[in-house]
Amino acid sequence: MNGLLSGWLAGSSTRLGLCFAAVQAVALGGCVASAEDVSGEEGVMEPTDEGSFAASSRPVDTHGALQIVGNQLRDQHGRQVQLKGMSLFWSQWAGSFYNASVVNTIADGWGATVVRAAMAVESGGYLTNPTAEKEKVRTVVRAAVDKGIYVIIDWHDHSATDHKDQAKAFFTEMAREYKNTPNVIFEIFNEPDNEPWSRIKPYAIEVIDAIRAQGANNVIVVGTPTWSQDVDVAASDPITGRSNIAYTLHFYANTHRESLRRKAQTALDRGLALFVTEFGTCDASGNGGLNLSESQTWMSWLDTRKISWANWSLFDKDETASALRPGAGPGGNWPDSSLTESGRWVKSKILEGSGSSGAGGSGGGGGTGGSGGGGTGGSGGGGTTSNFQFTVSPNINNWWIQVKVVPPSGRLTDVGSVKAQVGSSSYDLQYQSWGEWAISRHVPAGTVVRFTARTTASATPPNTEATYASAPWPSR
Repeated sequence: MNGLLSGWLAGSSTRLGLCFAAVQAVALGGCVASAEDVSGEEGVMEPTDEGSFAASSRPVDTHGALQIVGNQLRDQHGRQVQLKGMSLFWSQWAGSFYNASVVNTIADGWGATVVRAAMAVESGGYLTNPTAEKEKVRTVVRAAVDKGIYVIIDWHDHSATDHKDQAKAFFTEMAREYKNTPNVIFEIFNEPDNEPWSRIKPYAIEVIDAIRAQGANNVIVVGTPTWSQDVDVAASDPITGRSNIAYTLHFYANTHRESLRRKAQTALDRGLALFVTEFGTCDASGNGGLNLSESQTWMSWLDTRKISWANWSLFDKDETASALRPGAGPGGNWPDSSLTESGRWVKSKILEGSGSSGAGGSGGGGGTGGSGGGGTGGSGGGGTTSNFQFTVSPNINNWWIQVKVVPPSGRLTDVGSVKAQVGSSSYDLQYQSWGEWAISRHVPAGTVVRFTARTTASATPPNTEATYASAPWPSR
């Protein structure tokens, strides 16, 4: 499993030159070992007991059925995992987005490992059109299964205790269908409004028991009081005698800050597993107040604790929380210019450490093509975004990948702005005396290498940063 990963950069005042990356490929099945713990000889990656998502293996193929162990989400091998992805908007108003192209785009191009089907219950949703709403859910589940990512079936209701019988019937049907589908997670109550835990808990127990009666042991996520914020209240009287139960934590970064993180930490300390099935980068209204600084504080908090999350929402409504600009439409394959500021930021957070081979832009740069293919169609492919052109080619030999990134103007600011990402870990390329930028790691076959480039202030636009991915190393 020895390998050499090196890159060569030759820049001018107007372009980022060539980055060469080399690895000696060794066939390796399963998931790529994490490189976060480095010990012994410098450059040796030691595997950890945490699951990682490699582009050479679909998440569900690698991790299988999920389980709750203590306050952690773990895979079938007992390794802690963190899912990152997107929530769809209310199904009765955004039904056209419940399609395979949308799921494929966030799985392939964004590196998402989970998608949430927010099936509306009231206001023209399931209570009015149960057959149509269930089919929307099934469409998303089929697409997620085809891409090998996880999918949350969400009873998107603020008054679920008033609809207990309907919820039990729905989840009985879903459990019967998906009890042997490891991709599926059940979320049985989106956001309780003004309902105490003493009312939510018995509802949850009845729905959980209806699911388990079908032989389904899928993870179940339970809503908590005050729009799924009072997880500490649930932790004072948790559901017992039932396994694979997590609790919903929702936040909107410009409204909910340190006080909510303290409540969440209390719940964790009391043994509850948390799942952020919905969060926004703005005010709790879903509009105004975009706050990426506080959003990053939340991301760091979640990442440290390996808490899974889905962003609200993958829709083109004209509001701050939307990931898509108005008119982007449900066709998928959106260029970054069709994303909102929130959408671009969330996409970058999903891509961080995902091991995804996707890069921004409708051209699919760094996509999922064959050995060495930069786009979706084999060797020599590429793609573009509004700021950079990206191509990769395996033309040197079977174990080298040549990466060329051309900004419209400017140049790199410093050595630290060129990085290679191996699995879930990122490394600076170090300048060597012979004029190359290089790192040496034990890199298994199938690893994706990502380069992040930042232009100088003289570029147009200035200080632009973008991340691009090579295709997986050949499995030879």
